[in-house]
Amino acid sequence: MSAIRTIMCLLLLVIHYSAHPQSAIGKSVKDNVFELNPRGGLPHFFEKASQGGPLKVAYLGGSITAQNGWRVYSFDWLKERFPKAKFTEVNAAIGGTGSDFGVFRLRDHMLKFNPDLVFIEFAVNDSKTPPEKIIRSMEGIVRQIWQQNPVADICFIYTIKSTFLESEQNGQLPESVVTMETIADRYQIPTINFGFEVAKLISSNQLLFKGESKSLNGVKVFSPDGVHPYFETGHVIYQNVLKRSFESMLKSMVANNQGHVENHNLPQPLAADYFANTQMIDIKHAKLSRHWKIFRIGNEPSFSGFEKYLNKVGKASRSGETLTIRFRGRTIGALDFIGPDVGRVIVEIDGAVKDTVFRFNPWCTSNSRMMHYFLIDHLEEKEHDVVFRILAEPFDKAAILAKIGNKIKNPDDFEENNWYVGKILIDGKLLSR
Repeated sequence: MSAIRTIMCLLLLVIHYSAHPQSAIGKSVKDNVFELNPRGGLPHFFEKASQGGPLKVAYLGGSITAQNGWRVYSFDWLKERFPKAKFTEVNAAIGGTGSDFGVFRLRDHMLKFNPDLVFIEFAVNDSKTPPEKIIRSMEGIVRQIWQQNPVADICFIYTIKSTFLESEQNGQLPESVVTMETIADRYQIPTINFGFEVAKLISSNQLLFKGESKSLNGVKVFSPDGVHPYFETGHVIYQNVLKRSFESMLKSMVANNQGHVENHNLPQPLAADYFANTQMIDIKHAKLSRHWKIFRIGNEPSFSGFEKYLNKVGKASRSGETLTIRFRGRTIGALDFIGPDVGRVIVEIDGAVKDTVFRFNPWCTSNSRMMHYFLIDHLEEKEHDVVFRILAEPFDKAAILAKIGNKIKNPDDFEENNWYVGKILIDGKLLSR
């Protein structure tokens, strides 16, 4: 990332928050690359771990955290490092998702377990998200965690991908990381930048960033695709950075002879419109038109692996089928599933068409089924009547696939244009129909 792009990113933040009298950008944001910024550390976690108490460790993130890599390595290490404590893992990582979906699924996927330590990893998946939205989402996550449990500790994790590498090598943080650092500064949350060590090793010719094998001519390779590390190389580097960082924070806590640890406090938010009341609503609370089908997710092989998140999914296959819901708030959307046989959804709000949302995208190949989501944001804070209307008419799926070089291999898989919806997402309050 060039210095100009970084400055533009921060200017966008300043322009946005200057329009909100209750908001302010953190004054100590640093664009210099680092491995650990300890800030307030993890005092509650270390105190409880050292005393041998039960601890729940949650991982909220995307596909890099969902892999059986640094998440698994770090959890195993914590059990080894603090043998007196009894650890429970909360795996709330879903591939292909960013902090905006993270804040909406927070209650269902993580908060209900009341974790003691929360790792949050969204920098890579938020790389194309506007800074304003990252602030609203990440701040919503932090504030909701501490509103529920003011002694839960939080740690931001920054992973790396190919488009981040040049920035890190030039001593600069990627744009999404710069934005997240404003939140970390505001709330004194420690941040660990895995990319620092990766960039340093590549610059010294001790590591290759991308390759089809885990080593080439005796040099280790970080990842096969420039994003997801190899378990034996990249994820090991991530884990070593985490161990060093944790030991450093623990040493500092002991050196400072910290006694009783105060609860985390909540300062005035940076974004007056942060996502404060996010939740996922079961479609049983919506009004469904006649021809919807509700099926148990475990009975459909193509939905295998999603049982931990949902029991049932609604399927609409005809144009004109509707899902209607009423709520008070500013944002509404859906957790749904995409694949070769999905189509489009028309969203009507208060009697007017707001958007037509394509559920099919270039990654909807014949062998894929992915959990996905969409949001309709910046609504007026009031009561809204929302109708999701299915548009199952044919459209040019081949042209959409061709955008990234994919092709239709089995036309029968692409013939239908369904909508598979699991939950309705709202920032606000559900109202009776």
